[in-house]
Formats: sequence, structure tokens, C-alpha cells
Amino acid sequence: MAQADLLSVLCQWGIIPFRHYGIDMGDGTVIHLATLANNPEDPQAFSEEAQAAQQPVFGSRMMVQRVSWDTFADGKPVRIEQVSNPLPAAEVLSRAEGALGNTYYHLAFGNCEHFARAWKTGEHQSHQSDRLIRGALRVGLAGLAATANQTIRKAAFSSGMASGATAAVSRAAGVASMVGEVARHSVYAASRHAELEHSQAERNGRRAGLLSAALTGLITRGPVGCASATALYITIEAMSDRVAKSGKPNSND
Repeated sequence: MAQADLLSVLCQWGIIPFRHYGIDMGDGTVIHLATLANNPEDPQAFSEEAQAAQQPVFGSRMMVQRVSWDTFADGKPVRIEQVSNPLPAAEVLSRAEGALGNTYYHLAFGNCEHFARAWKTGEHQSHQSDRLIRGALRVGLAGLAATANQTIRKAAFSSGMASGATAAVSRAAGVASMVGEVARHSVYAASRHAELEHSQAERNGRRAGLLSAALTGLITRGPVGCASATALYITIEAMSDRVAKSGKPNSND
């Protein structure tokens, strides 16, 4: 562990696992965004204005605070997160200290990972929330494709149209895309467990998802199903990326 490292620990929210992030200050303390249930060792570090501005979130109050290493770890293994373009260590520490007392919090657009990565790289990002949003969009779009094509298939069958077979292939492609999404998530999680950097884990997951979707289409509907599933998977990914980017605020820490 070194000064200005981006740290994370594996936590649990109900049955949902997630990683909690902070910055190693190099003096046995960590700065992170957390509930005030994790009481800071030095409450005088926050101004009266900052304490008065605490925002309730799910019954808790969130604040950027400095805590001891043991408080941050909470008995869990601490992992150093690798990043591609870190800022100089002095700037990372300055940015983290300058945020002390900040009470802004948003689950999707301003969580602990957003803050910590912004201090470390200058980019307001949370790979966890970004993947959750995009994954939900992809599954939803694939489900819509499968449901819509089932409706088309029924209409074609009732009217005696030959396009019923085409609708069946399209529906299979929607199901194949959902299978691909499961594979994508599984490979990404395995890659991150092996401590691969996020971008590499994302590439591994994307390839596995595309391959799984294509293979499922091939098994269920032959070469035509393979081509249809591949095309739909790529289209859904492009659509989800566009929707996710359009909904992301241009906020700074």
C-alpha cells in the first residue's frame, strides 16, 4: 500500500455485493464518502456549515470523511485498484482533503466510487453504477426484442403469413442476447476477482457475451440464428451505451 492509492473493500448491501472505495492518505488514514455511522476519528475536521448540510440518504447521513485504516477496512481484505492514468500523488491527496465535509450523494451519479476515482484520475466515474445501468438497459432491450417478436409471430401465424419463421428467429435472438449478458457479467466478475483492471475485465466480458449470444443463436436457429443474435447483441450494446451516456450528468467533485 502506498500514499494516494485507490483502495476498495468488498461489501454487501442485503444480498447485493459491491466494492467500497477510498484514498490511502499514507498516514494510516483513508478518505472516503460514507455514512456517518462510520464516525470519523476527528469530528473537528468538519466545519459547522458542512455538518449542518448533511443530507439524509436511506435514513443515513453521508459525508466525505477521514477515518483510520482499520475503520475503512472493517476487517475485510483491502485491494489496490489499478487505474490507467492516475494524477500525481500530491494532487490526489489535495483533491481528497479538499472534499472533506462534502455531503453530496447520489447512488447512480455520486457514490463513493465516483468521488474516489475523481480524486485519483480527475474523471467522475463509477464502473459499478455504470455497468449496472448499462446492463439493465441491455437486458431490458433484449427482453423487449423477445416479447415484441413473439407478438409479431402470433400475428403472422393468425394471418397465415410466412413471416412467422422470421419472427421466431428474431425472438430467439432476443433470448440469446440475454444469455450473452449473463455470460458477460460472469466473465467480468471473474476477471475482476483475478484483479484485472476494469477496462481489461470489460473487454473480456464483452467478448464472452458476444460469443455466448452468437453460439446460443447458432444452437437454437442455425447460421441464420447466429447472425441474427450477433447483430441484435451489437445493436443493443450500441443503444444502451448511447442511452447511458445521454443520461450521465456533467458534474464535478
